[in-house]
Amino acid sequence: MNDNPPPAPKIRVGYDLEIRHLKQRAVEMGEWAFEMFHDGWKAFEAGDLEAAQKVLDRDTQLDRNDEDMEHAVISFLVLRQPTAIDLRTAAALLKITTHLDRIGRLGFDMARITTTDIADEPDDIRHILQRMDTIVEDMVHQAIEALASDRAELARELFRRDDEVDQLHREANRRIVDQLVKTPSAAQRLSADLLVARHFERIADNACKIGEKTIYALTGQRRSEYLPRHPFVPYVLETPRRNGRGRK
Repeated sequence: MNDNPPPAPKIRVGYDLEIRHLKQRAVEMGEWAFEMFHDGWKAFEAGDLEAAQKVLDRDTQLDRNDEDMEHAVISFLVLRQPTAIDLRTAAALLKITTHLDRIGRLGFDMARITTTDIADEPDDIRHILQRMDTIVEDMVHQAIEALASDRAELARELFRRDDEVDQLHREANRRIVDQLVKTPSAAQRLSADLLVARHFERIADNACKIGEKTIYALTGQRRSEYLPRHPFVPYVLETPRRNGRGRK
């Protein structure tokens, strides 16, 4: 009989502090990505090539933020071997940082396609893009706030706003294509507008994915458990034809 008692299990301490630190780093990365998106759009909207270049110059730091977050989360997983909510949170943060990187990258892309021929952009198209920007900026802020404050209910609100962005995206596509037919000489700016509208739609989707992973970290719920996906059809089938015989 061994008189020596087995060693007491090592008590892991500091989980909450480490998780909070990882979340804070993710929030800081989110703020950097948001600023790239915000400033990329403003440069594009104004046709300001100097401002666009300043956004492009931030790309290296965005990549570094992404790499540093990945390294920090993987180190936490390996060294601390978390379980339950801590494991879910760490896994979610790996996905969240990818979506934050994509938001910053889409801002980078807006800056990269900036043109100076803003006079070629019709007012109705400009107003739709501005409306998309207002909603999408709010969504990114909301996604970051939900992550920072552990608010699943705030994250769930993102999906409703995403539907509005999708509707504006379809409307922007329709008007831009119509305008390309009418004024092919404005093709450079209008083609860039088409890309920017798509970038806004993608940024909104990434904000929703951040919200989705935040909810998973906090509750363990997958999106299918609280928001079943609705059926999709090609855009052309959603748009009524001008003779009134198209499908809605």
